[in-house]
Order: sequence, then C-alpha cells, then structure tokens
Amino acid sequence: MDDGRSHRERRLAILCEHPEVRQLFGPCLGTALLGSVVVLAQLGLAAMLASAPWWLLLGAAYGLGAFLTYELNVVIHECAHNSVFRGTPANKAFGILLNLPCVLPSAVAFRHYHLLHHRFLGRPGLDADVPSRWEIALVGHSRVGKLLWLVAQPFTYAVINPLAVRRRVHVDGWLIANCTAVIGACAAVAYWLGPEALLYLALSVYFAVGPHPSGAHILQEHLIFEGHEETSSYYGPMNAFSINHGLHVEHHDFPNVPGPRLARLRAMALRHYAGRFHHSSRLATLWRFVMDPKIGLDSRVVRTS
Repeated sequence: MDDGRSHRERRLAILCEHPEVRQLFGPCLGTALLGSVVVLAQLGLAAMLASAPWWLLLGAAYGLGAFLTYELNVVIHECAHNSVFRGTPANKAFGILLNLPCVLPSAVAFRHYHLLHHRFLGRPGLDADVPSRWEIALVGHSRVGKLLWLVAQPFTYAVINPLAVRRRVHVDGWLIANCTAVIGACAAVAYWLGPEALLYLALSVYFAVGPHPSGAHILQEHLIFEGHEETSSYYGPMNAFSINHGLHVEHHDFPNVPGPRLARLRAMALRHYAGRFHHSSRLATLWRFVMDPKIGLDSRVVRTS
C-alpha cells in the first residue's frame, strides 16, 4: 500500500491512534553490552588471524568480520540518535569506543551526517545519502556500471558523498578524539598483532558497506525498487542480530525508538506498515539492483525544498 504519506504524517497518525507508542521512546542500555561484546570479538578474531594467509583473511573478513563490523556500525547508528545512553556526551564517547576496530575514524562524522539525513531526507547538498549527479550519470542503469559502483560503494558512501554536503562536520574535540583513538588503535594492532590483523579489520570494514549482504542495506533503505515510497524496510533474518536495523520505515517514522524496540512499534501500528513493499533478502536486493535495468542510483525521491 503506497499511501504517499511522509514520515512525519504517518508518525502523527500513529501517535494519535496509539499513544502507548511513547512508552517505547528513550535509550536502551542493553545495546551497550552488545556493542562491547562485538568490539572484543572483532579484536579477538584479528588476534587469531594475525599470521593467517591472505586467502583466509579474505574469507574470514567476508564470512564473519563484515557482519561484526556491520553490527558495530548499527550500534554507532544507535549512538547517533542518543539511543544507548541518556545524554549526548556518553553516546559520543561510546560511539568512539565502538569505532576502534573499524580502521576509519567515522563515528563522530557519521553522527553529524546521519542527523542531517533525517532532517533533510532526499535533499541534494544536505543529505549525504543522495548520490551526486555525476555519480548517477557515470553509473547509469547498466549491469556493469552498477556492479562496479557496488565495488566502489565503501569509498563513495564514506568519502565522496559527505564531501558534497554543504554543512560539513565541524573539527572539534570529539572529532579529534575520534581520529586519535582510531588511528592509535590501528597502530597498536599493527604493532602488537601485525599487519595481517590490521588487514583483516580493513577488509571487514570494506565488505560491511560494500558488495556484501550487510552493505545491501544502503540500497534497501531509500532506492525505489517498487512503488513510489521513498523509504523501504527489510524484514528478514539479519534483523535478528542487527537489532532490527532493517526496519527503516519504522525508524524514520520514530528515530527516537531504539532498534531493539522497533519490532514492538511495528506490531502496535501494523495497519500503517502492512502491505507496503519490503525486502526479504539482502542477497536478492543486491542481485536485483545489478540485474534490473529499471533500477539505478536515480531511483529515489529527490526533494528541492
């Protein structure tokens, strides 16, 4: 059911019908335990793979490390919405801790650009998730172009797209602390565990936002595969360990509802979410993006005001 309503309109309608949804608002401290365990697991795997051959590093990064890094990114996303602790400083600090195994110092910058994404959804120059015109023209709708874009997606998503945003992240103490902590962690891993361990972490980061089921969420969230709605959800098995990260329509409707409670939100207001187009397989999302000539980077709602 494509009702054409914006996230704000649906939010107001749901709150009117189900005021009990407000009970879901607020931070979820249990997410902090999950994130801490994943940090230790990823660093532990890096230590175990410190002397592994390249093919094992590659396989481990794709088969396990990418999923763990994706989980770290999900909890960093929760921190961006102050959904782990009460108060911004605690969430920023914990986001930096989660960022330690991720090679690139991104937690503080992600928070800045992601909140802009929610505020200016679909607006070029303000929403870093909107591809640039040259990127859309270069990729086109060809299978080869889209496949190559998937390979390059970690670089466009993390570097190129934010550079096109007019409101750049400010260099402050938090950004400096983020860069210092992550660069220091990389140096420590390389020195104490060896370059192979650092390579494993870097490959995990690449696959987590690249040509991998975990990276498919970037396609799933705002590219239009069917219908006309600007946001789509994923209802599949990866939600079980990614604290419902696939429930993206629900998240944009209520960004102050933590991921672990989004399934309860959907159940409360099922009438507003049932019948909409959704993704059920991240692999199928990757396949259809590449193979369907009707889908390209321009298959999304772009706003001018």
